Amino acid sequence: MSEATWELVETGFDIRTAKAWEGLFTLGSGYLHTRGSLEEHLLDDPQNTSFLRMPANVTAEKARPNQLKWGTFVPGLFGPHPTLNNEMVNLPWFLDLTPSVAGEKLDMQASATTGYRRRLDLRTAVLQRDLTWKTKSGAVLTLCFERFISAARPSLSVQRLTLLADRNTAVDIRAGIDADIRTSGLDHLTSQSFRSERPDTVACTVTTNGGDTVDMAALLTGVPTAHVTCGAREGRISGTIHLTAGKPLVVEKRSTVATSRDLIPRPPLTVLRDAASLTFEALQAEHAALWRERWERSDVVIEGDDRTQLALRASLYHLLRCHVPGDDRVTIDAKGYAGDAYFGRFFWDTEMYLLPFYLYTDPERARTFCDFRIRTLDGARANARRYGYRGARYGWESDTWGIDGCPNWQYGDHEVHVTADVVYGMVHYARAAAPDYLKTRAAETIVETARYWLDRIDRRPDGSPVLLGVMGPNEYTPISSNNAYTNTLVSFALRTAAEVGPQGGASPDECRLFREVADGLPIPRRGELVLQCDGFDQLAEPRFDELWKDRTTGFANQVSQERLYRTKCLKQADTLMLMALFPAMFSDAECRAAWDYYLPLTTHDSSLSVGMHALMALRLGLDKEAWAFFQQGLYKDVDVAHGGAAEGIHIAGCGCNWMIVVHGFAGLKTALDSDTLNLQPRLPSALQRIAFPMIWKGIPIQVDLSRHQCAVTNRGQTALLLDINGRSATVAPGQVYTHVLSS
Repeated sequence: MSEATWELVETGFDIRTAKAWEGLFTLGSGYLHTRGSLEEHLLDDPQNTSFLRMPANVTAEKARPNQLKWGTFVPGLFGPHPTLNNEMVNLPWFLDLTPSVAGEKLDMQASATTGYRRRLDLRTAVLQRDLTWKTKSGAVLTLCFERFISAARPSLSVQRLTLLADRNTAVDIRAGIDADIRTSGLDHLTSQSFRSERPDTVACTVTTNGGDTVDMAALLTGVPTAHVTCGAREGRISGTIHLTAGKPLVVEKRSTVATSRDLIPRPPLTVLRDAASLTFEALQAEHAALWRERWERSDVVIEGDDRTQLALRASLYHLLRCHVPGDDRVTIDAKGYAGDAYFGRFFWDTEMYLLPFYLYTDPERARTFCDFRIRTLDGARANARRYGYRGARYGWESDTWGIDGCPNWQYGDHEVHVTADVVYGMVHYARAAAPDYLKTRAAETIVETARYWLDRIDRRPDGSPVLLGVMGPNEYTPISSNNAYTNTLVSFALRTAAEVGPQGGASPDECRLFREVADGLPIPRRGELVLQCDGFDQLAEPRFDELWKDRTTGFANQVSQERLYRTKCLKQADTLMLMALFPAMFSDAECRAAWDYYLPLTTHDSSLSVGMHALMALRLGLDKEAWAFFQQGLYKDVDVAHGGAAEGIHIAGCGCNWMIVVHGFAGLKTALDSDTLNLQPRLPSALQRIAFPMIWKGIPIQVDLSRHQCAVTNRGQTALLLDINGRSATVAPGQVYTHVLSS
């Protein structure tokens, strides 16, 4: 396999794409994440600018014009914001490792540099930058920056700088921790103190306005003359090294973080002492070994298109990076801990776009998503009470306590389908990995959501139930009635509640009512066309040719919100997504009618849109369209020229990219739709082979799909029942079953 399919490479520094590379190069251990900021930063790009960020349509919101953007995040560490509610706090920046020669600081805009190359090795999660710096003093330095956040020691960041000069040269080195930073324009740090007990180490303690304490420490080695300077909001280790012409010198910086919410307290200085006897190479080796295990469980091999392979691995890398192992107090925020655009909060993305990847590659990780919803049941109850309802109402934008932090009333008040999505995710997890989960851990949660729905529905004069004033996945139709997606998911959730009701504390009368409402919620139709909601076909025509002049930006950037809300237009798949989630519920004719009707009205302003369209195109046999949509979503983050991951990773899109390959091209039916492993392969013409590992109901397997055959290897200890294109077989442990595909 080509090395190029494992490396994201930036060749040449360009300030126009720098922030996008910064997001794409985010490193993380699950516990700790840092954006790919330059070690020396820039001379004129302050990160402490205060401003009042107001609630907005985030998809269309214009980001602040910083050239680069520091980001240091510990999942679940939130603080209050005056207009945005609780948001994830951007913590002090500890990546500073800056060389200077004769008073000239290295700066990628001001310095004379050549040979710039920065690459992220996806296999090992190591970021490396190489460049040559011609200083104003005449010395020419070759620099190599390397860094990783240890998977083996999740609070530890390791950096190394190798310097080589063409002449004897004195180089000043600065390595610091900077606490003068902002999140959404707000200073969340209410106190900061810096200290030093030795000349090569600086430590700090900060307190957030959320009441959390954060401790950091940084150790600099390889600088014999180091000393520490502590200011009000910054601590620096500084010193001078003397390079001999042609002889490389190495400087190393190790930083570590601890917070008051850590499950296992590990003081930063203790972490540094525990790693003191290990070399950079030894620390990197133990880190790489864990990444190797991750890739063995989840890598998708693609042959025939190296560019597609690389982009898909970039998605998988970020999925592997941002999950927090063993901690069900959080899930994964909408930007994959690579930016604060969505405030670090948790959306329906958790169940609908992220869960499948983990569920079929590492079910224990998937379980933390479901357990998070159970842990935050009291927060969901509080959300329901705030609206005057019984039961539990999950937030559109949940913080770590389950409280809805959505600052926009349109979404927070009306995008209630997330409460049903939570139940869908729990059922999916149970059927794929833990059959007893619903009747033990999850039953109370599911019943509480059903009680909310009983209060939330209205009744027509004939007594039949309706759901009014809701917003489906299409956020451009804000206050609609009987959204087909929402009604179907609510019916699913209510039927589930009726099944587990006795274990969840529901009375027989409640269970009967759950079923009655589930059976009575309508799905609006016009012949074979499933309508998005009541009256959708009566809305104004979108007039895209007239109003959407610049197709390089979203429709919402060019028209008013008022126009959006009265127009027959879609931000993303809505009815089509419903059909993708419940494929057996809708005929091919109904799916085709929906495709023909909704696709011309869809703007794809949401990054979540194209993936669902790719899956539905495959259902309809539209292979070219499916490939085009897949490619469009696959490059969302790696396309730095058009913004890419500048404000963070589109992590739900990463999950969807995996779904398209596994559930789409390989044709895997989910455990919701099949009791046996069921594959209906549809290999794209651009590819020669797809191969991936997965776990099917506790059995590890390997799927290998080529143009002419589909092979399934049973790597487990029990027999595997499977079906490929309607042909059933039983595969014994250790055996390979090969199905010949018709040409």
